[in-house]
Amino acid sequence: MNTNPNRLVALEDFIQAVQLQLDNAQARMTMKAQNDRLPLTFAIKDISMDLKAQVEFQDGEVRIRPAGQADLNATVLHLVFAAITKPMIDENAATLAVDDKDDTPLSALGDELDADERRRLEGIGVRTVSKLHDLEKRGLSGSIGRITRLPADKLEAVLARATRPMVADVSREAAPGSDAADELRQHLRVKGRNLLRDGAPPRVAIAGRPVSVIRAQDDELVLAPSPDQFAGQMSLEHHPRAPTELWFDQSVPAASRLVAATQLQPEFLGGTQ
Repeated sequence: MNTNPNRLVALEDFIQAVQLQLDNAQARMTMKAQNDRLPLTFAIKDISMDLKAQVEFQDGEVRIRPAGQADLNATVLHLVFAAITKPMIDENAATLAVDDKDDTPLSALGDELDADERRRLEGIGVRTVSKLHDLEKRGLSGSIGRITRLPADKLEAVLARATRPMVADVSREAAPGSDAADELRQHLRVKGRNLLRDGAPPRVAIAGRPVSVIRAQDDELVLAPSPDQFAGQMSLEHHPRAPTELWFDQSVPAASRLVAATQLQPEFLGGTQ
């Protein structure tokens, strides 16, 4: 146990420690009354506490250190712990949101936001990319910037990069009702995430020319490229600030690749022709 009198303690840690001890005291009093079958007992109602402490602000947190006898300029914190009932807790407690496994916390953005910038956003309840995106859709980016003292342009750039399309796989397939040899009716299937934003697919280009999106889901796109767009550089963007670019090559239809693999199989297995 650390008993260093010069140790700084976060204010919320001190309050939670007092609350925990009061809860333990109440539980013991309840157990005693039940076991002894007492017709009358006592309960904790209100506790007032005047705490003399040195108050410091570090890394976005208010920290306190118990004042000594020589600390003439110590701050006096007047704390009142009042008893409340469960309905009062339910009425005043913040609703806890269910975690979305596909949502991205601000802490996962790396160098996009430093620790102080993340604390400013978390101070107004913005802890995930989806929450920041929701506020932007409601036209509140300027207000967030003024409150947190973060430039609106930076917030827009951070959101654009955090929600840019992410591609895991590109494959070629025949369109429904056609065979693999019909090159004019071939599609590209793009799998990944963030492939929809506000229900709309990204702008897609291959070799600098636009490509039609014929079906779109958040984790999959089906594209209808021209015959000469089955290889090259693909670009997908929801926002011009944060395009996703990748090189791919699906110039050989899947059926042809299968035939070639079958023809090479005996030699690959060590057989003779």
